[in-house]
Amino acid sequence: MRAMFFCVNRIRVKGSTETYERVYREGSDFMATLPGHVRHKLLRSLREPDVYISVAEWRDEDAYRSMCAVPRVREIFDQVADIIDLENHECEVVYEGGEAP
Repeated sequence: MRAMFFCVNRIRVKGSTETYERVYREGSDFMATLPGHVRHKLLRSLREPDVYISVAEWRDEDAYRSMCAVPRVREIFDQVADIIDLENHECEVVYEGGEAP
C-alpha cells in the first residue's frame, strides 16, 4: 500500500461550464464523505477557459479504488459524461518542494 495517491484529470468541457462546475462540486462533496479522501481542487485554465484540471488526493491507492467502486460516484459524473473529454492520470508524488517562508 502506497501513501498518498493522486488522481489528476484534464477535462475539456464541450457544453455548459456552469453545469460542469455544479456537478463537479456535487461529486467532490460526496467523495469528501468517503474514507480516505483528503482533498479535491478544480482548476480552470486562464488561457483556455473550457479546460479544467482536477486534482484529487487520497490517503492511499486502496481508498481511491474503493471510491471508484461506489455507484453514486458514477451516477453523479454521468450527468456530464456527454459534455466533457476527460484525460485521467493516476499519479504518485516524486518530489514535493517546501513552502515559502
